[in-house]
Amino acid sequence: MNTHHHRRPYYFRGTTTAVSGLAVSRPDDNFASSTGSKDLQRLPRLGPKLDQSPVFFPGTQLRHLIREALLVGACKSAGGRLPLKDHFMLIQGVAIGELAKELNATSMEGSIEREEGLRRINPLISLGGFWKHAGTLGVNDWIPENTATPVHYLHSKMRGMPHKKNPELVSYLPETDVAQLKRIMTEDGDIARRVRDIDDEIKAIKKSYASATTAEKKKLGDQINQLEASKADIKNSKEGPTETLVRPVEGYEAICPGTVMRSGIDIARASELDLGFVLYALREISKHPFVGAHFADGKGEFSLDWQVRTWGDHMNAPQTLGRISVGLLSFDIIPEGNDKTLQAALELADAAFANPKKYGLDFSVFNQKNG
Repeated sequence: MNTHHHRRPYYFRGTTTAVSGLAVSRPDDNFASSTGSKDLQRLPRLGPKLDQSPVFFPGTQLRHLIREALLVGACKSAGGRLPLKDHFMLIQGVAIGELAKELNATSMEGSIEREEGLRRINPLISLGGFWKHAGTLGVNDWIPENTATPVHYLHSKMRGMPHKKNPELVSYLPETDVAQLKRIMTEDGDIARRVRDIDDEIKAIKKSYASATTAEKKKLGDQINQLEASKADIKNSKEGPTETLVRPVEGYEAICPGTVMRSGIDIARASELDLGFVLYALREISKHPFVGAHFADGKGEFSLDWQVRTWGDHMNAPQTLGRISVGLLSFDIIPEGNDKTLQAALELADAAFANPKKYGLDFSVFNQKNG
């Protein structure tokens, strides 16, 4: 059954709304400034890593969710499970084991890719791609529309002693453990002070490090190492947790709830099935539309509102197909007039997952020579 006639690009354009705060945990985005240390989890910046540089939310987070949803769809299509090699390829585009050897030995030199090859047989790897096979799915970063007002904030936390916050918890402990808890609480305060004093010494040494000579830097480095070792010994000698319980915890930046961001996705050279699989993934994402870090703090919920347009070689003008709305437990296709392209594509994807062989598909094929 040929469902791949008239390949064309599809453009989803509109906005993402941060329903709750949005945060990420990418160490390469971090930087030290007057607002926080190098360990403070930062949002990525447009331009230099400075407090005043505009923030954005990386589109790779949504792209991962789409690939993950398609992987799960492929697993269900195969009866519930696929081998690990397929997982790595479909969700990350990374080959492992024998597949890695097979693909490494496959030369792409002088090859001319045909749309009726691998891309037809395995649309999921066509969308996601891998290192020798360009993916056709592009996901834009989420850029706040109004940067004139603050669009992000710093979420700070303080770790406390639970049994001190709620003394009722003590009544649920055996008597022998009550005595241990008292020792831990006393020890925690004492060790916190000792560790804080060592940290102050380390900070003072680091301040003089920049202006020191090479010989002095060696001595200062040795002093810091000795102090760090002393701090580790103190922590390891504790009866309770290694880290002190009552202490400030390094915070993180988050995009403010309610922030509206420009966003979108593109599907290049797409068949009707390619479009359908992306819509399938967005529908699955609506069951749990959360991205990024700190879900335990209620972060990560988002909603999408996109217009879908296309303009293929066989068309004389751009065509608006409708709108897509994605939110928590909410997925809607709003067609443009009587256009049924989007709904038909989604129904086709559902049918293809239900019976891949009928449509000539195999979600475990990754080699160009098999296309």
